Amino acid sequence: MAAAAHEGMTQRVAASASRDDGGGSAATVSGPNKKPGGGRASTSRRGLRSLAAAVSLSAALMALSFFAASHHSSPQSSPSPKAATASTVAVVRAGSVTSEAVLALAAWMAWAEGGVHARPAATLLPYAAQLGAALAWAPLVLGRHAAPRAGLACCAAMAAAAVECARGFGAVNPVAGDLAKPAVAWAVILAVVNYKML
Repeated sequence: MAAAAHEGMTQRVAASASRDDGGGSAATVSGPNKKPGGGRASTSRRGLRSLAAAVSLSAALMALSFFAASHHSSPQSSPSPKAATASTVAVVRAGSVTSEAVLALAAWMAWAEGGVHARPAATLLPYAAQLGAALAWAPLVLGRHAAPRAGLACCAAMAAAAVECARGFGAVNPVAGDLAKPAVAWAVILAVVNYKML
């Protein structure tokens, strides 16, 4: 009886091995002109395209926000004594675009790890809040009807959302969390510049 059980087990193992061999050969043959590893290159290209799109879209939106603020400001009226100089605006614009580009890279890294889908409240919502506050800052502070106090509120919202981004992204990918930390520092620097314009 033990011999019969042993023989039956041997036949089941042999049958499963032949199924595995057949399935493997079918998987190898399936798909015309498929080369091993070909899917990896296309996945890499798609990843690079999505990274470039995420970073460039964020930077372009920030630059557009500053352009809209300068376009709607009134050049005929004499500037107030505490208005920002052209060099200050240029530095703030460059810093804001760079900060948003780095934060977009961090968000993309969290998305690539699946963190945006798995934890949207900890990753996507803080990122959207930070981006919205950053886009609102330039029209509020540098626009025709300058409101530096509202700009300070934007800076506080940017800093708080960036801290949450660093936590949420860091839980998914520690490097992405570290990349989000400069956005916190930039929000504080922007608040100092904003405070001097009060």
